[in-house]
Amino acid sequence: MRTENEQQVDAIVIGGGTAGMTAAKEIARERSNVVLIEAARTGGDCLYTGCVPSKSLIASARMLHSIRNASEYGVVVDDPSLDLVQAMSRKTEIIDQISVVDSPAALEAAGVTVLSGKARFVSPKTIDVNGRTIESERIVIATGSRPTIPPIPGLQAAGYLTNEELLSLNDLPARLAVIGGGPTGLELGQVFSRFGCKVTIIEQATRVLDRDDKEGVALLANSLVGEGIELITGHTVTGIERDGLCKILRIANHDNFTRSIEADEILVAVGRTPNTADLNLGATGVVVGPSGIQVNDRLRTSVSHIWACGDVIGPPFFTHVADDQARTVAAGVLGHRSSWDGRAIPWVTFTDPEVAGVGITEDAARQRYGDKLEVLRFPYEHIDRAVTEGQTNGLIKVLLAPGWMRGLLGGEIVGAHIVGANAGEMIHQFAFLMAWRLPAGMLAKAVQTYPTFSLGGRQAIGLHWTKRNSGG
Repeated sequence: MRTENEQQVDAIVIGGGTAGMTAAKEIARERSNVVLIEAARTGGDCLYTGCVPSKSLIASARMLHSIRNASEYGVVVDDPSLDLVQAMSRKTEIIDQISVVDSPAALEAAGVTVLSGKARFVSPKTIDVNGRTIESERIVIATGSRPTIPPIPGLQAAGYLTNEELLSLNDLPARLAVIGGGPTGLELGQVFSRFGCKVTIIEQATRVLDRDDKEGVALLANSLVGEGIELITGHTVTGIERDGLCKILRIANHDNFTRSIEADEILVAVGRTPNTADLNLGATGVVVGPSGIQVNDRLRTSVSHIWACGDVIGPPFFTHVADDQARTVAAGVLGHRSSWDGRAIPWVTFTDPEVAGVGITEDAARQRYGDKLEVLRFPYEHIDRAVTEGQTNGLIKVLLAPGWMRGLLGGEIVGAHIVGANAGEMIHQFAFLMAWRLPAGMLAKAVQTYPTFSLGGRQAIGLHWTKRNSGG
């Protein structure tokens, strides 16, 4: 007989971020007794310390940058300045507005019972929450991730910020050093550069965004340098010291040539670490690897009645990936056959210009397809809307392989990469074709409105026939 502190439920979801909320709501459509356990607040990092607040400040920085350059459009504006308090207040208002749909009340309305507290496995099917025991035959782990803090000598003593603290600053540092040239480092580095900080970005790899297509990334790097950001690639931070309020970063390249960077604040943006330590997974038999909880293509763990999704299973660390994986997990929990492969997942770095991609890079595609690969390049300067907007710094690159009926209707898109204004919006037409394995020619045959940025995608695909007709 169970005591009043013990409960049997249809499904337990641990974690109230995007993955956990989506899984819980989807399961609750068919199961009447679904419990979601959240240690802090529902909504997760994306809502409170990630996507939403960062994009709010990106919008403020873009507006300030546009006004400063308004004379290029025949608009005269005298001495624009930043009100950081107002920008942060706007950010908070946006979070409050969006948080309504992620609130415990909204989840309860969807049939999900929300419990506040830390979840800890007692056995493979039993979880303790603040002394309360809950048991289920179906458990989902969606505990997300946290910023990775590298073991740099002196970092802890000198003090540092992650994206979580940087997005809530009340005062701007005069000099900001960013450790990490990935999406977070570049996005926030550009924001605070436009706000008025002297920004230095240090990346260990030989280029920033080293997982993106290198041709497009070079365009972004040139833009960032043109705005006054110092990009230092191929260097590692070997140690940090304090001299009063100044923080001195010692960096070295691959040839052990050393130099120093002085900063008032340090942003650490080197990646994410899955949150698994407090779950007591040793009581379950769930296998955890170097990148997070190990799962199969159905997102099932090594224990058949336990699933995992979102950041806790490792990269890619995207909100839309967490949402999509959660739907696969929910289908499995409900007994439906479903798998996840991530083949056609788009991504965007929301710098200016934006960097977007789907599929594989040109280098990877050449290794896989050799001479059968066709690369289509369409510069933004040939997109009429980009010309009228003064946004011609960009490139659309489409990678075609014969795949579809041996090249019929243009073949199969195996990768697409866009750098430029609205790249994040434009990439989805390529992701759609890839997801459904449709031939590239279906985009070329679709009528699109003139003049728009997305028309550039159709024009890029059209190069396949233009080149053939011209003998290229």
